[in-house]
This record gives sequence, structure tokens and C-alpha cells, in this order.
Amino acid sequence: MPTPKIAPEISAKFKAAIERRLREGYAPRGVSGGKGSSVRTAAKDLGIAAARLESWVYRQQKDKALGDEHFEPDWSVWNRAATNRGVKILSAARRWLLTASQNDTAVHAGFWQNLTAYAEHLGAEILVGPFTYQLGTFTDHTTRNNVFAEQVRPFLRFERQECGNVLFCAEMNTLPTANRPLSGLQTYTRGQWGVFPHAKVALETVPAMPGKDPPIIMTTGCCTVENYIAKKAGLKAAFHHVIGATLVEIDHKGRHFCRQINAIEDGSFQDLDVIVKSGTVSSGHRVAAINWGDIHRSILDPAVALGAWGIDAETLAPLSEGSMLDALRPFDQFFHDLFHGEAINHWQADKPHERYILHVKNRLNVDQEVKGCAAFLRSTRRDWCRSDVVESNHDYWIARWLQNTDIRKDLTNATAFHRWNLAVHQAVEQGANNFSIFRHVLHEADPSGLEGVNFIPIGSSFEICKDRGGIECGLHGHVGTNGSAGSTQNLTRVAIKINKGHDHQATVHDGVYSAGVCATDPNLQKGPSSHSKSHIVTYLNGKRTIVTMQGERWRA
Repeated sequence: MPTPKIAPEISAKFKAAIERRLREGYAPRGVSGGKGSSVRTAAKDLGIAAARLESWVYRQQKDKALGDEHFEPDWSVWNRAATNRGVKILSAARRWLLTASQNDTAVHAGFWQNLTAYAEHLGAEILVGPFTYQLGTFTDHTTRNNVFAEQVRPFLRFERQECGNVLFCAEMNTLPTANRPLSGLQTYTRGQWGVFPHAKVALETVPAMPGKDPPIIMTTGCCTVENYIAKKAGLKAAFHHVIGATLVEIDHKGRHFCRQINAIEDGSFQDLDVIVKSGTVSSGHRVAAINWGDIHRSILDPAVALGAWGIDAETLAPLSEGSMLDALRPFDQFFHDLFHGEAINHWQADKPHERYILHVKNRLNVDQEVKGCAAFLRSTRRDWCRSDVVESNHDYWIARWLQNTDIRKDLTNATAFHRWNLAVHQAVEQGANNFSIFRHVLHEADPSGLEGVNFIPIGSSFEICKDRGGIECGLHGHVGTNGSAGSTQNLTRVAIKINKGHDHQATVHDGVYSAGVCATDPNLQKGPSSHSKSHIVTYLNGKRTIVTMQGERWRA
């Protein structure tokens, strides 16, 4: 029988090296009798990642007897993986799929099938971080001395791994019952992005010095099923147990992109526009919604404007068709803090030097700022996507300004002040319920009257994915429980899933996801900052991920 033709990316040296090692009786590390070092040597000779080569070889020989001198690897499998990926072995983008495994616990069969299929599709390495859990009175908590499911053994890592410039802290053996698995780990990676093996999904942004992008640390999710003691700590851990992984991508410029992947009950999952189900990978799927980081239109970051919507930040002219919005095609897009309010900023009322800078730049006209917000909504609108404006604290500044300002000291905005105050008084006289002056001024500034735009006033509810338990998207996040100041931590006490803004930093705590910011404000960059250009993507299956941009790029 003729040997199948090798894919063009695979050299004769590769084929000879692997066949020789396989005939020696190769088994990956973690499998009894294995000689993992031989294949790792071959990988080093070829200049490819050892873990990737090990996983392919293991799949080839797992059903064959070790040491079979007549064994021939099925090179056609490698051919299909290489050609279907559309990338070369030494491609510009490198990818890793990171997950966690509990000792003495079975893997989720459906998820593992899909994870390995996605790894082949992407050309990604699978790395598994082990953790232990005490099910008996006396247990050895050393990960190296515990037994893990056979499927994950070739991929286990017990020490820190460098995935480009992202650290996989596989050495971190954290109890799965930990309520805050990232607690105390903000400085553990010394200013680098870090991923920690854990069954509960969590994500935090770590402050960085001005001019530097803040690092983000996160957990992986787990590839093994729930296996806990039926007491309070164990039952809580089971409630938050997530079958999932974290995808790390490094592009040709060394920029890193990390996304958490959460599977549903059958182990299938979606990553951006890709769905992996029953071992089959398909692309071109829409997402339910994108919650953009807080907009702050007048100081919108040009790179974010280009990457997120394909527009110029100043003129709003279309520049690109490959934006995040057009690639993912959400049914809803949510805008928080659309209005920045620099023309009427009460924080700068007693700072004449800062006000004069805005005066020189002709940016003290509140009417023009509102018209800029309306124009932004028009330029980002798509026929297949509803735009939802979530009224936020900066948006409310207009109502505050109308009530507190002595307009004799701000003649530039006198006309808008009197016109809008008249609208408020007329609404009161007419008995209008839930009148919002911000909605009114946007409607006034938009020739189409905000056609196709849904406005969500402060204190209102707006749920998406109701058939999957519902996710509340009507809260900006500045108002907490019982009238307190809002925060991500505060809103975890509400027993619902929430997508919010306000904090300007990507965060995942329990069921609350918080987006970052789309603007760059030099007045907020005078010290270390954790503000990140991050957005929440919600899938139709009710699962979510946070996408953080590097410049105009949002994926590798």
C-alpha cells in the first residue's frame, strides 16, 4: 500500500524522525513505558512545539502496541489537519488551549473530543494544569504523585509554561472550592498576562504604569467532571464548576489575545464565530450580543474605533470591513457611557487650566458633543443588529448640569441649556413617565430620530438569552444594591447573570462580567491604571467571554 503523500509543510526529515521514534516504542510522558524524550528531541530538531507533536503521535499510536516495528503513522490525518487549518507548521500565529484536570476524576468525554478537534483545527497545543482535591481523610496533595485521567496525561504540565509572553502557571495547585481563585495572585506573574488552572471561571485586570497596557490574569475552566464532597464548600464549588478552557493566541507581532471558552452540557462550545460540536468545527456563526467597553465618544481611542467598528474615530468615516462587529454579527450591541461630558464636566469646574485646554481645542460646546454621540450611533448601526444605549452615569451628567449650573457663567452652552430645560419642564407638565433628558437630546440631534436604537433608562431591565437562564444587560454598574455605589463585587450579590460596564477594567466575578473602556483619557492616566480595551461577547448558548484588544486587533 503506497504511503500517503505528506502535506507540503512536512519535510522528509520530519517523516523519517517521527517514524524512527515511533518504532522505538514511543509513548508520551505520563503513559507507562513512555519514551517522551525521543519525540521531544525530534520536535526540537524540527523547530516545532513538543507538546503539539506529542499529542498527534499519541493519537496515532494509542490503539497500537508499543514497539510494533511494522507500525506506520497515518500521515493522511496530519495532512488533513494541516490543510484544514490553512496555516503552516511554523505559522506566524501560535496558539495554545489551556485547561485544568482534577485527580482521580473522569474527563468530560464530549468536551475533550471537541477540545482536541479544535486544537487540530487551530494548530494549537493542549496543555493541562493539574489540581488535587481531598475526597478522603488522608490524601497526597502533590500533583505529581496523583493519578489523572489517561486522556490528559500526555498534556499534563507540572511547572510554569511560557505561551509566548503569556504565562501558564501550571504549578499553581489551588483548591477547586476557592471562592476567589485569583485572590493574592495579582503580582504573581510580575506584570505579565497569566493563566491559572482552576475549575471556576475568574478574570481580573492588574494595574500598570501609564502608557502600558495592564496585564490580565484569568483561570482556565476544567476538562474533568464535577467531583466534590457534598458539603457547603463542595456544593458551592460544583455550582461554579465550568467545563472549559482558555485559548491563548500570539500573532506575528508578538501581541497576545486570551479568551475563555465555556462549554454547555454536552461539551460543545463556541469561540467567537466558531462552534465545535461532536468533534466537528464549523465557522461563520453569529453571536448574541457584544457589550462594548464604555464608549466616551469625545475621547474615543482611534485604534478601538477601527478594530471594533471599522471607522475613523474623528470623522466616523468607514475604513475597514473586517471589524469585530462585522465579523461576529451580534443581534445586539450595547453602548455604555456613550456621552463623555467633557464640555460640562463638574470635576473640572474649578480647574481653569484644564478647561482652557478644551477651550483652545473648541471642545466646550455640549450641543456639539451630543451631536457627535448621535453621529456615532448612526455610523455603527447595522441593519442586522440592534443598538442598545444603556443610560449611564456620564449620560446623566446632562440632567445634573441642567439642575446645578448657573448658565450666566457658561454662555457658550446657554442656548442648549434653556432648550433642554424647557423640554424637561414640558415633560413634567404633561405627566410623562420615565422621561430621560439624555434620550431626548439624542433624539433631537439625530435626523432619523434614533431609528433602530433601543434606549434603556437608568433603573430599567433588559435581558438577553432568556431561553438559557437570562443575562441582565440593563445595568451600567454605577448603582449597586440598596442604593450603594456600584461595583462588580457588589453586584455579585444579585442572584442573576449580569453584563455591565462602568469599572473600565475587564473583570469576571461569579456571574458578573464587566467590560473595559474604548477611550483613552490622559486625565485618568496620571498613575497606575487597570483600564483595559475589553468587550464582553455573549453567545446564543448563554456562555460569555471577554475579548481584549491590542491596538486595533482583537484576535490573532
